[in-house]
Parts: sequence; C-alpha cells; structure tokens
Amino acid sequence: MKAVAVINPRSGKGKAVSMREPVEQLARQFGAELHVHLVQHAGDGTRFAQQAVAHGAHRVITIGGDGTLNAVAAGLVGSGVPIGIVPMGSGNGYARSLGLPRDPEAALQLAFTGTARQMDVCYLNDRLFLGTAGIGFDARVAWEFDQSAGRGMWNYARLIIKHVLGAKPMRTVTKANNQTREDHVLMLVFCNTREFGNGAVISPGSRPDDGLAELRIVAKPPLLPMLTAFVRLYNGRIDGSPYLTNITTNYAKVHQAGTLAHLDGEPVEIGHEVVFRLEPRRLWVVG
Repeated sequence: MKAVAVINPRSGKGKAVSMREPVEQLARQFGAELHVHLVQHAGDGTRFAQQAVAHGAHRVITIGGDGTLNAVAAGLVGSGVPIGIVPMGSGNGYARSLGLPRDPEAALQLAFTGTARQMDVCYLNDRLFLGTAGIGFDARVAWEFDQSAGRGMWNYARLIIKHVLGAKPMRTVTKANNQTREDHVLMLVFCNTREFGNGAVISPGSRPDDGLAELRIVAKPPLLPMLTAFVRLYNGRIDGSPYLTNITTNYAKVHQAGTLAHLDGEPVEIGHEVVFRLEPRRLWVVG
C-alpha cells in the first residue's frame, strides 16, 4: 500500500508533529510505502493531497484539525482515494460527528486499517466544507480565534462569552426549497454533520452520507434563554429551542448583511451573496 501522511505542526498545540514517529512505525508494521509531509503554508494540504493522487497513493492520512482535514479533502474529492483522520485540532467536529477515536494512537490505527465509505461534501460559493459552515456570530468568532495567540476549546469559549451578549442580529434572506424567508439571526449554520466540535451539537439529525444538509437559522435569545440554549447545545437537545428554525435541503441561496463566513471553523471572506450546495458521495472517508 502507498500511503501519504499530512501533518499540521500547529495542531494540537504543537503536539500533532509528535505523531510522525508513530505513523512511520505503523507504516513499517503494515509494509506500507509512506511519504510524510508537514504543512507550512496555506494550500499545502490540498497540494500534498493532489500529488498523492497523481502518484498513485492508496490512502492519505491527515493529522491535524478540521482546517487541515478540509484542505486535504479538497485535493481528494472525486478522486476515489480515501482519507484517514487523526483528529488533533481545537474542535475536531467532523471526527466527533463520525464517532472516530479521539485518542491519536487509536485514530491512527483506524486510519490505516479501517474501511472507507462515501461521504457527502458541501460548498459555499464553491469553497469546500465537510462538516459545518456558518455566517453571522460564529463566523465573527472564527475570525477572531484565527487571529488570537491562544488555541484550544477554552480560548474559543472565552471569545464566545466575550462577544455573545453584545452581538447584534444580522439580516438574512434565504431561498431554499422554492420558498423565501427573511430573518434577523444570531447566526445561520449550514450543517453536513452534527457538531461544531468539542461536543457542541448544533444539528443532532445531520448525517454526512444522506444526501441532505440542515440549515440552522438561530435567532438571538434574551440572556436567560441564551443560557438554556447553551445547555441544550451540549446535551444534544438544541432541537427543542424556540429560537432555532431548521431547513433541510441540498441547495440554497442566502443574502447576508455581512461578508464573513467560516468553513469547518476556518474564516473566509465570502461576500454578501452566499450559494450553498451539497454534492453526494464525493469523498471516501475511513471510519
């Protein structure tokens, strides 16, 4: 077997690079021909994945967070080459939604030996995401988190607490399933999988292999209902919130007053007009 490992040294507060020796040992154990690449610049993950496909790799293993996974997957969509996942990021929303091991050693073993299955992929304005994407409040938090020195769940939570009370609702106009609606939202989240990461389940019914996505339109609650909503987010009962509206679809157009978005937690400048689409069964994922 020809395998490629793509490691982001920044992930896991710098611990992801420590997986280089275990992945090399496992490759020797299975008699695999292995090439290891370290991500240094934006676009490296996609380029390494494309090179792996061109050179006949049988499997590409990504060791990092959701952003690293997104970049590598962008080079594998439609290729038929499976991606194995060792989640070592701040949130690991995609791996958690799939029920993959959170222990790096166990995840690495599965990435080498597990069976691949076909998963849906999604796009905002032709930019790929695998798990969740969003506009509004969560996009602004993603932008600030990306600029901050600290990583990890607690720094992300700190930014949410810092900004959520003062966050102003944003006007959106959503066209989906031959219907148009206008809202003033805290955020609008496009969900191919269940959670943002770290156990925050924004869309309990989302599955990455069912050919559909959920658009979660979240209004801003008053203070006490907001605290209840946070509890619901972490106990899997957010569907019971009166401040949440769901649209199930595979295509939508959204006009937003802002211009920001996040894709699998990575901030992007997306513009006012946002086109969402889902492409079914386009990526092979080991799990």
